[in-house]
Amino acid sequence: MSDQFANLHEYIASLPANVTQNIYGHPASCLAIFRELPVLARTIIMRFICLPNSEATGQPQPLSQSVVSSWINPSHQNTYKHISRMLVQLGIWNEVGTDWQVDATFRNNLTGAIFGGTTSWLDETDSSSTPSERSAKKLEELNIYSSTRWDCVLQYLVTPDKGQVTRDTIDVFLHAKLLKRNEDTSSSNTDPYTITGSGFKFLLMNRRSQVWFFIINSLETRQQRGEDISEHLIFLFQLSFATFGKDYSCEKFSAIKENFVQHLRELGLIWQKTRKIKRFYPTKLAIELASGLATSASTEQQLGADEIQSGFLVVETNYRVYAYTNNDLYLKIIELFCKMLYRFPNMSVGLITRQSIRNALSNEISADLILNFMKSHAHPQMRKRLLENKPLIPTTISDQIRLWEMERDRIVDQEGMLYNQFNSANDFELIEKYAKDLNVLLWSSAQKRCVVVSKAGHEEVKRFWKMQRPKTSNE
Repeated sequence: MSDQFANLHEYIASLPANVTQNIYGHPASCLAIFRELPVLARTIIMRFICLPNSEATGQPQPLSQSVVSSWINPSHQNTYKHISRMLVQLGIWNEVGTDWQVDATFRNNLTGAIFGGTTSWLDETDSSSTPSERSAKKLEELNIYSSTRWDCVLQYLVTPDKGQVTRDTIDVFLHAKLLKRNEDTSSSNTDPYTITGSGFKFLLMNRRSQVWFFIINSLETRQQRGEDISEHLIFLFQLSFATFGKDYSCEKFSAIKENFVQHLRELGLIWQKTRKIKRFYPTKLAIELASGLATSASTEQQLGADEIQSGFLVVETNYRVYAYTNNDLYLKIIELFCKMLYRFPNMSVGLITRQSIRNALSNEISADLILNFMKSHAHPQMRKRLLENKPLIPTTISDQIRLWEMERDRIVDQEGMLYNQFNSANDFELIEKYAKDLNVLLWSSAQKRCVVVSKAGHEEVKRFWKMQRPKTSNE
């Protein structure tokens, strides 16, 4: 799975200039992007926005690059150069000759966001809603709802089945290469899609990273359909400043934006009683998506269930795996590389077999991914092995899984062309040497007078042989 957009500013920098300018046209976007910048970048930007406008042009006053560089300690000049490149890529800074000039739109809206003077970013009016429609949701209910909805999305990724998610979500999975189409559709019970190695890596990510990766790919699919994603991005940034447990109106949303709201509703980022009721509650998943927090683990309420489930696997040297959990999602993940034997209310038993590992490998799930999953979810009893200077996963298990993976690499298929029935040893040696010089020789045998060249080099060797064969025959 590509780590192309590891954070917010890398994604914003990849967008077209017109989309970026539209995003900077709203205070919430500017403040959300500002919060995600490194500390040094935020400090420099704050100095720029406090400068008065140029009297001549009315635009933000430019500053000499040497002056800005003098603000930075000499030992941090490399960091400053990196920051400068980042701000230029984001379109926050413009290079005017030997000066730096902050973008006017970004500066004005960031100033409004920090110092006030702007209107409310989300519609809080309630003119069209009745008291029953605005019944307050308990915070715990919103947490459970968002967790349940996101787990439903992940469960589809593990065991694809029609009807669990919408077509939009499936398209995002395919676009992100988390799922691939199943080539074997001979049986009616065969799932139309199977998880990929990238999909398994996705499951190992923390929840905030999962949501962030999914949203980026969702926006990319909508951009390919011709939608203006700047409107969607602005809405996501607005949500990051929403109050948890407070409802907002979506009565004035366009049809495209309302469709996006329903997509977020499916993912658990928004709670809405029914589509007809034009009010919604943002959940923690939406509020923390671009909230400047380092990780979503900072909120115990949201990830309480995940923390409880973080250590539940016991792996024994007899290849048995004991999962002390009743979480369906985790059990379906384990089923990708284990043969499940028993299931009890709070514990399930699986067996690591050669065939179960080969099935996982055929779905691009590598041995390293399997072992990393077992390590990241090891039971506290298993973690005591580390105190005894023993590997977390028994060596017998880890080595055998890697050996089963290596079995698939023992033979490598490669297309080639066979040259044989040479009249003399000189003819054989001539073709063998020429193929070696071209670096297209795959195999040769002087005893059998056989030469195998790659398919790409066949035409060149064939042309050479036709030119040389009459000469060797005359000799």
